[in-house]
Amino acid sequence: MESKSSKVSGKWKNELGSIMELKENGTGQISGTYTTAAEFKARNSPGETADLVGYINTAEAKKTTIAFCMAWKEGSCSAFSGQFFDGKGTGVIKTTWLLHSPVDCLQDNWEATRVGENTFNRIS
Repeated sequence: MESKSSKVSGKWKNELGSIMELKENGTGQISGTYTTAAEFKARNSPGETADLVGYINTAEAKKTTIAFCMAWKEGSCSAFSGQFFDGKGTGVIKTTWLLHSPVDCLQDNWEATRVGENTFNRIS
């Protein structure tokens, strides 16, 4: 019998072309990789890949919330939070994200964080 939380395991793609691979360990922890297409697509270069860690919460029947994060080579960190929706058996993960980039001083911190949304569709 499939664990109710294993529904997020697999390969996912968002509207920008970024790919994430998720694996759920049965206790709510998830791990995987995230290859970003953001900012790389315009430069026609391959995206950067980072390790992904996070959690899913299936405490309420048929509702799965998710949170995960990555640390990028240039010093930025991304955090995603959202929910899995069962889209006709294929699934959709709708997220809001924060990207915090390093700045030189506290006074520049106001410009360090970007916020956005992504929709991930299962591709395998």
